[in-house]
Amino acid sequence: NFYKGKEGLKTVFEEQLSYPEILIIGASTKVYDILPFYFEWFDKRRKKKKINVKILAHEKVPDSIKKENVRYLPSSYSNPVSMNIYGDNVAIILLEKQKPMAIVIKSQEIADSYRSYFDLMWKIASQKLA
Repeated sequence: NFYKGKEGLKTVFEEQLSYPEILIIGASTKVYDILPFYFEWFDKRRKKKKINVKILAHEKVPDSIKKENVRYLPSSYSNPVSMNIYGDNVAIILLEKQKPMAIVIKSQEIADSYRSYFDLMWKIASQKLA
């Protein structure tokens, strides 16, 4: 499925609240610029539902995220795309202020493959921002 604009991103994030865990590759604080009020509300609801999140980021994440659930990738690999893995879904999200969009692939095999990539990067990522 293909989602456009801020409302499309909200739809993708809302779907993630139905799963016990979200893995994020390339998380960016740009989401707070694109969806400022919504994303703070989303994060509060995620915590209330006790949905675990593990994040591979290129930049400092908000203090509201547990530090043990964050690791950092080298900033030289930073880009405006993040990938969220949840259940049998992979959301590829372009966090561009003017034309944000997301593509969600629903496939257990693809989600498992991305989960494997995540696990590998988690093992080699730094616990501190370089």
